[in-house]
This record gives sequence, C-alpha cells and structure tokens, in this order.
Amino acid sequence: MKRTLSNECKNKVGEKVNIKGWMNQLRELGKINFLILRDRRGYIQVVIEDKNQIKKLKDCQIGTVLSIIGKVQKADQTDLGVEITEPKIEVITKATHTPPIEYNKDEIHANPDTILDYRPIAVRNKKLQAVFKVQSTILKSFRQSLRDQEFVEFRNPVLLEAASESGADVFEVKYFDRKAYLCQSPQIYKQIMIGAYERAFTITPVFRAEKHHTSRHLTELTHMDGEMAFVDDYHQIFEVCEKVVKDVFNAINTENKKELKLWKATTPKLPKGKIPEIKIKDALEIIEKRMGKSAKRKLDLEPEDERELCKWAQDKYGSELLWVTHFFKDKNFYTWNDPENSEESLSYDLLCRGIEWLSGTVRIEKYEKLIENMKKLGLDEENYSGYLQAFKYGMPPEAGFSFGLERMTQKIFDFGNIRQATLFPRDVERLSP
Repeated sequence: MKRTLSNECKNKVGEKVNIKGWMNQLRELGKINFLILRDRRGYIQVVIEDKNQIKKLKDCQIGTVLSIIGKVQKADQTDLGVEITEPKIEVITKATHTPPIEYNKDEIHANPDTILDYRPIAVRNKKLQAVFKVQSTILKSFRQSLRDQEFVEFRNPVLLEAASESGADVFEVKYFDRKAYLCQSPQIYKQIMIGAYERAFTITPVFRAEKHHTSRHLTELTHMDGEMAFVDDYHQIFEVCEKVVKDVFNAINTENKKELKLWKATTPKLPKGKIPEIKIKDALEIIEKRMGKSAKRKLDLEPEDERELCKWAQDKYGSELLWVTHFFKDKNFYTWNDPENSEESLSYDLLCRGIEWLSGTVRIEKYEKLIENMKKLGLDEENYSGYLQAFKYGMPPEAGFSFGLERMTQKIFDFGNIRQATLFPRDVERLSP
C-alpha cells in the first residue's frame, strides 16, 4: 500500500491507509492505548485496542520506526481532527535505548550544553525543528531574491593559499607539503566572479579562529554574500539588500506561520519606506548622548553600541533595522576610503535587533591601488596573484555585502546565544557532534 503522510489523512476519513514514521509517544492505559506517530508533515494519533498489536511494541523506546496500516476516523479532540483505528503494526527499526533527553515533549527541559551534546536527537523536537525550518526558508528566499535581481550563484573554495581577510584570525591547515588556510570570507572569489557575471552570489561556510567563548562567537559560520558591478553609489547595494530582506521576511511569514507561532516569534519590523541610515560619526554622538560614552574614538561600534542604536532607530523611525555607514579608514586592502573624507571608508553595516546582520564595502577596482594597499599592509602580492588577475585585465566599479545566516536566525527568534540558531555549532570548545 502506498504511504500516506499524517496531514493527508484528513482527506481520507473512512479509508484504510499506510502511515510510516517514528513512535513519538506511547500511553498504555489498559484496554485502550494511544500512540503518537511523527513523520515529516507532523503528528497523528493511533488508537490501539488489540492486545496482539500492543505486544509488538514491547521494549520499544521512543524513536522506534513503524509502519502502520489502519482506518482513518474522525476525532475532534486531536489536532488533525482524525486518528487511526484498527491498526496493524510493523516494527521497521526497534529503538531499544532510552533517549538521553526528552525530545518528544513540547520543550526540551535540559541545559543548553546538554541539548547541543545530544543535537542529533534534540533536532527531533518539533520546537527545535521549527528554528531550522525557518533557517531553510531564509536560505531559499535569499537565493530566489538575488536570482530575481539577476545575480548568478557560484561555489567558492574553502581551502586557500593565503588568508582572505587581512588582520582576521585564520585557521592554518597542513596541505600536503605546504600550508593552506581555511576561508575566512569568499571575498576574493565573489569579486573575481563579477568580471564574468556582473552580479554574483554565494552561500558558503567561513572559518574564524575566534578564541572568544561568548554568546556571539563561532568558529564556523554560514555567509550569504553578494557582489555587484557598475556601482555608482553604495545606495544601489542598499536597494538590492533591502529587497532581499523584504523577500526573506515575506517568505517566512507566508511559509512558517506555525513555526513562528511555536516560539511566539516575529520577523523584525520594517519602516514604510527605506531602511534609515546614519553615518557612524553621527551615530557615536547619539550613543554619547544616550549612554554617556565618548564620541571621540575609532569610527567603529561595540556590541552595546549596536544594541543602543537599534533602540534609537525603533524610537525615531519605527524600524528594527538600521544602516550605519562610513566606518574607519583603511578598513582593509580592497575597500575605498571616502574621497570626500579620507578618515572614513566607503563601508556599511546593517544592524537589526541589536546586532550586525550584514557588512559590506565599496571595493577598489584599480589594480595599481590594490598593489599599493597590499604593500602598505605588508601583504605578499604573490599570494593573491589569482585575485589580482581579475583587476589587471579590467574590472568595473563594484561593491558587495555579506549576511550572516546564524545571526539572522538568532534575531528572528530573539535568542540570547547564537548557538541556539546554529544546527551543529563550532566554537573554541566544541567540535562535535
């Protein structure tokens, strides 16, 4: 008999069906027993009255994989409005070990480290699954939004001959008889690819040798990066990114209503018009007034500054998102300083709910200027020979951006720790499961 999924049973009242899935719960009450079966669509109740059928589940633990043929009957007291009666049960895979955590409850009542230690089991919990279903929607809608805007997706390598970001912590790995480095950013590759496509994007793991063990830091992250040629003004990038954000939020609100409801979560509030923006020097003055911190410091933000600026944007503009622009000069070797103010760079961050979601800059497209900057920073241009090829043979004005998948997920659910928004987190202490 062809398999029927749990939510399809609503349309098969009175019919015999074959359902398959995991035993999520079993209540043995004597004459009548109730089994909850989980499949990819949800949960369905099975009523077992035949003693011979209940015997088949003897010594079976939660997680046992079953095939059940039974009759669909109306049952107003269940979430689906139907249940399975007169079941014939087949045990496909018997689980004989008691789960180390009670993942089959509405919530897993265990400390965060325990949940992470048993992540392969914990992800069977419907509330935890909801987080990563939303994350899946972010990935899908990010891709679709950029494709709709004529961006072409490519895959970048994660093993590199030289560090991709000057000054950032990098993982060194043994590569046969020489050294290699794990990619800290797809930066050099997305720049190369606009020479082919004008508009390119990638979704990729990146690696940072972060020695900090905080609620913000991971050693492996997922970056969703885009790059765009023929940029006359960085506001063209803002238009692209704002469409991406709106498309992602619309997709989540359409496809993940149940998942959001489980967590009482909401997508961040957008303004009616464009997302507001502010130069960092002006932002620091606002922080000085609101927090008493000195505005006479490096044109950069600390975590508490990001939180305060987001509160200010919500108070002033009714927006949970805010662009902050013109960070400190000489940000890296590939970013232009502002021609109107040499103390600032043509750079920007998108803040949301107290944390940076996106960073980006206007890139240097001039070969000679890149060589000059590399020399200033002591970078060996031989290590970047492939990257420099693209600029030696002609590149247009360009700019780009990088979203952090885990940070987006974290703030949609308003989690206090980024690990809650990471399926299998890697940090200074954790390398498994």
